Amino acid sequence: MKKLILLVIILFCRNTKACSWYDPDLEYFNLFTQNLIPNKAYEPFLLTYSNAFYGAGNSQLLDENIQEWQTFFKNELTYDETNALVTKIDIKHLNNLKAGKLTHDLFKKLGVGFYTKNKEAIDYLIEAKYLQPYMRISYVEDADSFYPAEPTDPKNATKLNYLKTNVALKSLYNAAKIPEIKLRYAYQIVRFNHYTRHFDEAVKAFKTYVEPYKKDTPIYWYALDQKAGAERGLLLMNEANWDFFQVFIHSKNKKQSAFTSMKISNDNDFQSLLQRAETTEEKNMAYFLLAYSNYSDPVPLMGKMLDNNADSDILKILASRSINELERSYLPIRIDCDDDKCKMKDKRLPIYFETYGIGMEDKSKNFIAELSAFIKKARAKSDDAFWQMTDAYLKFLNRDYSESQEILSNIKTNDVQYLAEIKKMKMLNDIVSQPKIDATFENKMMQNYADFFNIPKMKNTETYMDEPDTESFIRDILANRYFLQGEDAKSFLMNNQLSDLQYNPNSKLVKEVEDFYKKPNKNDFEKYIAKNLDNVGNTEAFFNVIYGDFAMRQADFEKAKNYYEKSKNFSGIPRIVYDWSEDTRTEAPIKFKKDEYDGFHNISSLVFGHNVWESFGSPEKVSMKAANTKDFPFIKNKMNKLELSQIAVQLNSIANENSEKGAKANQLIGNLLYNTSVLGYYRETFTMDINNENGQKFQFWTPDNSFHFYYKNFTDSSFIEPDNFDLIINFYKKALSLNKNKEEQARILFQMASAEQGKYYQFENSNEPINYDDPEWSKKEESLQAKLNKIKNAQFRTYFATLKKDYAETKTVKDLRSSCLYFKYYMTK
Repeated sequence: MKKLILLVIILFCRNTKACSWYDPDLEYFNLFTQNLIPNKAYEPFLLTYSNAFYGAGNSQLLDENIQEWQTFFKNELTYDETNALVTKIDIKHLNNLKAGKLTHDLFKKLGVGFYTKNKEAIDYLIEAKYLQPYMRISYVEDADSFYPAEPTDPKNATKLNYLKTNVALKSLYNAAKIPEIKLRYAYQIVRFNHYTRHFDEAVKAFKTYVEPYKKDTPIYWYALDQKAGAERGLLLMNEANWDFFQVFIHSKNKKQSAFTSMKISNDNDFQSLLQRAETTEEKNMAYFLLAYSNYSDPVPLMGKMLDNNADSDILKILASRSINELERSYLPIRIDCDDDKCKMKDKRLPIYFETYGIGMEDKSKNFIAELSAFIKKARAKSDDAFWQMTDAYLKFLNRDYSESQEILSNIKTNDVQYLAEIKKMKMLNDIVSQPKIDATFENKMMQNYADFFNIPKMKNTETYMDEPDTESFIRDILANRYFLQGEDAKSFLMNNQLSDLQYNPNSKLVKEVEDFYKKPNKNDFEKYIAKNLDNVGNTEAFFNVIYGDFAMRQADFEKAKNYYEKSKNFSGIPRIVYDWSEDTRTEAPIKFKKDEYDGFHNISSLVFGHNVWESFGSPEKVSMKAANTKDFPFIKNKMNKLELSQIAVQLNSIANENSEKGAKANQLIGNLLYNTSVLGYYRETFTMDINNENGQKFQFWTPDNSFHFYYKNFTDSSFIEPDNFDLIINFYKKALSLNKNKEEQARILFQMASAEQGKYYQFENSNEPINYDDPEWSKKEESLQAKLNKIKNAQFRTYFATLKKDYAETKTVKDLRSSCLYFKYYMTK
């Protein structure tokens, strides 16, 4: 966690999360484009919860100082050339230019005459480049320092000879004839004194050298910024705050640093600024700082700012922030069913919170109504299209789509960004308000919004997930509408890819998705949806493997074989491997080794054996013991699913015989089904998984696998339809009835007892758990466990009881007592 300091930077700690990987700006759709604001200099102050400032240093705002230099050179240089001259080209090339030698490409282009025309400016840049490496204040450690002293002292202003440097700068100042250059030398004098901790001299230098040339230029405000730093060094906090405040108002590129430099920790500090404010712009800036600090509800302060200037750029910042805050609450990217939302009759998204407050104790205050009233007043006082845009968006949040559409249609603007936002919002109103998404409307979407749906999705490799956006929101809306219309396949594919079915292979949903895949004559929008069917390799094989697995779990081996015969081109379960090396997220399909189980190939014959002990993490040859299959030479050491189903068909045929071989066939089938059940070592085999590692698929508790609004977050909850342990027991029963060997009978009975334990787990987890918040939880939980234990011993210990009664002296039982502690406990109680 970052060390938090109570400055105006309290922004840093507002709503921060404890997890470093968590990014709150990825938790909403960002439909309303915050940076519609006309003055991009204020962009860092838009709302973000992921960084101290919006944009995280990625501002596209041009450097005002470079622009000033470009103007000084009468636009003879481009912006990039000017930037190179001022900040990148080494000082040696400027000295060479001064000596008449052209050693840099830019100067070769400009010629030696460039120095002649701009002698004072080039001489100044040579001096500035000489000073720049030293222009930092030295670090001074004290008893309260949070960080230790730097191990090596880098260059700083104190490394220069103070007297000589100060005299030289003043001499250059006096010699300069051009006011702009003179002011720049004045800035260097103030900065040098500030960074050498001659704070009083820095303040005096500002008054002596800078103030006579006061002009609304970047370098003047940069010099005032240095003076303010010196004043803070002198502990003149009110003066420093006021000067930083002026820099914040007037400078474009220094707003962020000036803001963080102001030591404002309480309401009195804001009031001090407000009392000194003379112009309406200064008053509005003070109100902005107060509202931005989140000390109070911003709307009343916004009202005061509106009275001062309805077209204030900084007022639009607060409006944008307020709308963004509302959107985060009104349009969540996921809907949790831990509350009453999933019991609502109206499940049409968006689902809204009815009331919302920002920075207020009274959370019941209807903030959207208050903000709407403010926007109405703003529209009455200003013709700026910004206020119409915000009004239209608030109407959208309030589900008043027709009025929102009307406002948008009446906006008169030539601003390219506004026109794009209007187009987007009209589309949102149109789609969200549509009562039913039928073929006619699907065609309309592709005709009117095709360019939107065909924009390539950009991957965000720096975060744990891609950024939600307008397309994500529309996909949610359409997924919800299809879900409510009973078109589950379309609903699923709006938020998921076909490969996601592996995590939650619901037989009904799989069939609906396959039917959509096979649907002939899809319209253009359905073809757009169907793009999400293309990530599993051979699509037909993918479906048939799922169906084959369903059939194997139900012991319908002939049916499974038919499906697997159509799965020969299955290329493996489509898993993605994520890599976070060097803080960049990369993803690639998993590559299975030649002898590795991939969801279809390389199944061991140990699947017909039995476990020596229950250890899913141990190698198969440690956990499993092979069955005696000498009577069944068609069983291979390694099989694919087609071969396994063919073997199961043959075994099932033999199992119908009333013979020892028939007994063994029944036992092998029982082992196969048990070993691939949730309790078995090979539980991944028929569950569209790649290993037996523990996960939601392999739990007996039943998650809330119902979907209420759409199939979004489908992969968050894995679920497999419950195993049929009675089916397994029936194969073992027949094996037991035909087997005359008591040792083998004991082994079969233990397998039956294990399957019966699976039945108990299913029963146990069908009971409603006691609410942990119940004040009598311990007492009720103890009572429930006593009840369950009684039922378990009465109804689910049939085969343990038989083993204890009739087989206690067999070698098989004695061996099992040493390898199964619970069985040992049961046998001795």
